[in-house]
Amino acid sequence: MQRLNYSSAIEDLESRILMPPGVPSLSPMQEGIKRLGNLKWDPKKIIIVAGTNGKGSVCASLEALLLSAGQKVGLYTSPHLEETTERIRLNGEMISKELFYEIYCEVQKRTVDLNLSHFEMLTLMAVWAFFCRNQCSLDWAIFEVGLGGTWDATNAIPHHYCVITSLGMDHENLLGHSIQEIASNKFGIIHQKTTVIHTAFPEGIQTLADQTCTQTQSRWRESISFHFQVEETESDPLFILETEWGRTPLSLPGNRGCQNAATALTVFHELGFDPKKYLKSLSQVHWPGRMERVDYPQIPLPIYYSGDHNPQGIESLIELLKYYKKKHLHILVGIGKDKNLNGILEPLFALSETSIYLTETSFRELPLENYGHWLKQAMGAWKNPLEALNQMILRSKPNDRILVTGSLYLVGFLKHEMKSKFIAG
Repeated sequence: MQRLNYSSAIEDLESRILMPPGVPSLSPMQEGIKRLGNLKWDPKKIIIVAGTNGKGSVCASLEALLLSAGQKVGLYTSPHLEETTERIRLNGEMISKELFYEIYCEVQKRTVDLNLSHFEMLTLMAVWAFFCRNQCSLDWAIFEVGLGGTWDATNAIPHHYCVITSLGMDHENLLGHSIQEIASNKFGIIHQKTTVIHTAFPEGIQTLADQTCTQTQSRWRESISFHFQVEETESDPLFILETEWGRTPLSLPGNRGCQNAATALTVFHELGFDPKKYLKSLSQVHWPGRMERVDYPQIPLPIYYSGDHNPQGIESLIELLKYYKKKHLHILVGIGKDKNLNGILEPLFALSETSIYLTETSFRELPLENYGHWLKQAMGAWKNPLEALNQMILRSKPNDRILVTGSLYLVGFLKHEMKSKFIAG
């Protein structure tokens, strides 16, 4: 019965609009929050994380640090890869399907007439999970922005700490066609007299940052500087982060993994903790779909899943690939319909000792026929991602490597299908 109830909740959520129609507004969220009742929250214990890339990794790293310090933590992220329950975590664990359905019912009966979007409803469910349930008493709540900042549903939640991760070009059809426009939207999470922790800004952003700081009377702090070393192992490289607080191995790879960990450490320090005591927790961070290695029985080589979906993400992916041993690299790419096709594919096709295969994502897909001249350059193209991956496996040798990228939705779909095929099946 619980499975049926959970399924009905998911069916309702997925039938909802993705983006509210008309002029952007936080009013539905604000009204929804009001209807939830007496919320047990303190804005000084709430952290909102915006940015183009690295939001989820920063959130997961910060969660790990806080948990290692004995804190009770709620974490809300998006999108999910395999199960919607992944989006709402309590003390490091995603909530159960039973609890998800219980929360859905509580929020739904209070907001049924508001016509909330998919993301608005899930955000209110996270609010209920963190602040309304009698069984839940959290020290900290972390919310990852879904899209942009100013009009994102999470921005209706009172918060004192604002985190801005790496900025770049993405969602240009919604956020703007310049880095300044995109940054301006993401800076929308910065409220009056809040504390802002941010990664280094790209060129052309500092003036806007200074103006926002003055207008909001907020206090800004840039993420600490860091270095990293790479140690070879029998399997994958080991990345060692070095900061003013000490040295620790990381589970998140590459320069980007180190940058995101450094940002999380800076936030952690700003919250009043001594990072030196809790560095080891960063070696245990598990954030699926970000250069994640999976070894399957009966497949003689590993498959890596990395849902990089914009040019900046692909650039950082290519940077870390040089540390991975391989004879030949086979890359499967599926891209969303509103993404920068050339900006994602051009650098991938430029890689040496690499074969590119194309497919369609499982959500908001760009049809293969719209890939243009890239279809002729690819080693193969299939509408069905699982068929494409199977063909790549057949064409690969044991010392090769397979990588799936271009979309978190593609990564989530294939991870689920492969798990069903090799574990459940």
